[in-house]
Amino acid sequence: MTPTDALKQFDRFHDWYLDVIATSKEGGAKTPNMLTLGLYDQDQRATVTFCGVTRASFIDGGLLNIVNAIELLQPDNAAYPAAMQLLKNSPHFGKHHGNHIAYVFSTIGAEIAIEFDSIEIESTPTR
Repeated sequence: MTPTDALKQFDRFHDWYLDVIATSKEGGAKTPNMLTLGLYDQDQRATVTFCGVTRASFIDGGLLNIVNAIELLQPDNAAYPAAMQLLKNSPHFGKHHGNHIAYVFSTIGAEIAIEFDSIEIESTPTR
């Protein structure tokens, strides 16, 4: 399943609350290369893990963060230049660049740009 298809299964997390942002390392990496977002809506909780992260950067955010959409961007997307500008704030380690650019658009709070290779989504009911 492509990252776009995975996000579509959850309506790109429109109007979900973002309450967890965590980094971790996999595969013997010396620096964090995974970014996990914890999200919830009325009926379910999901963790979205971006794997093979080469850069990520955040703006704004606080105790209340509501996602408008998580989208994969291509160079022809109107938001792509803004995402790339935000990613310039993140140090890049190594020679590899991620295969995808995702952007967390906010209704309220945090906006996040992520350069990554793959995505994993797990969800559970909250009731």
